[in-house]
Amino acid sequence: MLSKKATRESFVELCRLLYNRNLTCGVGGNVSVRYGDIIMTTPSGLSLRDMTISDIVLVKPDGEVAGGKGRPTREFLMHSRIFEARNDVSVVCHVHGVYLIAASTKMTAGDNSLPPLTPGFCFFAYPLAMLPFHVPGSPELADAVAQHFTGSNTMALLLQNHGLITVGADMRQALNIAEEINEAAQVFILSAGKCSTIPDKDIDRIYRDAGNAGLFQP
Repeated sequence: MLSKKATRESFVELCRLLYNRNLTCGVGGNVSVRYGDIIMTTPSGLSLRDMTISDIVLVKPDGEVAGGKGRPTREFLMHSRIFEARNDVSVVCHVHGVYLIAASTKMTAGDNSLPPLTPGFCFFAYPLAMLPFHVPGSPELADAVAQHFTGSNTMALLLQNHGLITVGADMRQALNIAEEINEAAQVFILSAGKCSTIPDKDIDRIYRDAGNAGLFQP
């Protein structure tokens, strides 16, 4: 495990990367990292581009704020419910990339939303489920998200008209998954959805061969 100082530094770096790679804008998007029995999270109302170590909000398992100068993101209940559901998850990223949101508006909510357009997306996140729209920060959204992640190996979830959630054992994994899905969403939008897809037999081979070769690993 990284030291607390190194974890905080990596947390801020992740926030900046998410912003600089157009996975969020303005004050949108939020990130949480589990460190022991404390959850580090982004504050409400602050852009990820402006994050500093002192802006990180520390929250105890019972929801009590234990440090930081702001309030936890209004999506914190959603983050905490994911952590409760998945002991293997240490990082939760919620991003608002424009291609992700645009793609979500053109697809039907369900267990398989974005078509298999790139090898990386197929390996990391296909099939990708999408929830119908829920009000951001609402208990209904947190409940629906937690139900999706409970008892599964799922690493991502689209939110209609709202963005994407990715999780990971570490920050690199959560970022890699977000970027791969964002690339597939961009291809979908730029091709106006009129694009060839990767056949099922090749998806199986991508997953098997890439896993055996250690490719696409976080």
